[in-house]
Amino acid sequence: MKIYFTADSQAEEKFQKRFSQIVDILNNAGVLVMSNLAQKNVSGFSNQDLEKISRSGEVLLERVDALIIEGSRTIPESGYLIALALTHKKPILYLLEKGKAFDRNLLHLQEDKNTAKLLQLETYTDSILEKVIIEFLKLVEKGEDRQMPSIKFTLRITPRIERYLRWKTHNTKISKADYLRDMIEDMIDADENYQKFIQHEDE
Repeated sequence: MKIYFTADSQAEEKFQKRFSQIVDILNNAGVLVMSNLAQKNVSGFSNQDLEKISRSGEVLLERVDALIIEGSRTIPESGYLIALALTHKKPILYLLEKGKAFDRNLLHLQEDKNTAKLLQLETYTDSILEKVIIEFLKLVEKGEDRQMPSIKFTLRITPRIERYLRWKTHNTKISKADYLRDMIEDMIDADENYQKFIQHEDE
């Protein structure tokens, strides 16, 4: 899963530490984080990637699964990013430090039934920040149309593996890709350590 995380890059140190905490939470959950922030463990787009995206007419948010905004400090481009994410039907988590009020335009957006499915407004404290983020990630995974394969993954295999897959799927209605996906789903269900991790995040 790829998440675009944005926040005020000029915010004071206490917020920078919190932004790092958010990145760490996402990394620990197995998320690839892209961001406008100069944080460690954050991936960016190379100049070549940006050029290809520009030539194809794509926008950056088409390359990610969801958007997270920490808006305790105002970000000028947040409105544009939210509009773009909604256009491409990307889930959005807008975070505010507890005690701060949401912009009335955001509250107005949530009055629309379809928008409310994608736009999640949450206040947080340090003690519940991880839980709020993990719950959002679960919604991204389980949301509408999210059960359909949407992430392109290139895998190089040996002739021996290809021969086995061809033999295994011969005279069946299942493709080699679907067979591999089903195997991985079974591995997820059978992985006790991962299931414990998921259950821990539910608590």
